[in-house]
Amino acid sequence: MKPIKIMQFTSGELKTNSYMITDKDSFCIIIDPGENPDQLIQNIYDQKVDYILLTHCHYDQIAGLNVLKKYTDASVVVHHSEAEWLLDPNLNCSIQTNSPIVSDYPDILLNGDELIKCGSITIKAIHTPGHTPGSTCFLINNHYLFTGDTLLAGIVGPTNIPFGDRESLIDSIKNKLFSLSDDILVYPGHGQKTSIEFERNHNLLPNIKIKHKFV
Repeated sequence: MKPIKIMQFTSGELKTNSYMITDKDSFCIIIDPGENPDQLIQNIYDQKVDYILLTHCHYDQIAGLNVLKKYTDASVVVHHSEAEWLLDPNLNCSIQTNSPIVSDYPDILLNGDELIKCGSITIKAIHTPGHTPGSTCFLINNHYLFTGDTLLAGIVGPTNIPFGDRESLIDSIKNKLFSLSDDILVYPGHGQKTSIEFERNHNLLPNIKIKHKFV
């Protein structure tokens, strides 16, 4: 089995993380294509992109979706409760920006707990509502966890936004993420990489006063 390469690209005013995961042979996936899709495109080369996975559908996570979808024709995967958000700038909050986003309806709708086989890897979808109703974390090969704006290094995602639910967020993190193995590496939607062990021991949940501005 070839080694898995995880590339992180940070873009936009909100410093949103996008990821490309590949072994440069049997699979290539993109998670949360942000405001600078050219960063991703420049690293695709001649690879076939299998999936574009969305942890949730706020504008900073989907700003590059239309470009990436057109370039790769990869299947767009998102939780069913946010499918309509791709079509509505009010729901995806891009109406607040100078570039309202309207995308196509997604190709694959999730409920949570699905296992997606892709080349040499297995992706588990973990529904973690709270930051948004359809927030979903993606666990690759039981070792690499992509958490979007649900769990970040030392803090949690904001819920003082439309459709945010603090109690659901706390429940998702405590019962779905903190129950995972200590050695799982966490790749969040903003900020630096961390681990389940570190966050279980050091995260400010549940008493954090959320002040960060990103959506």
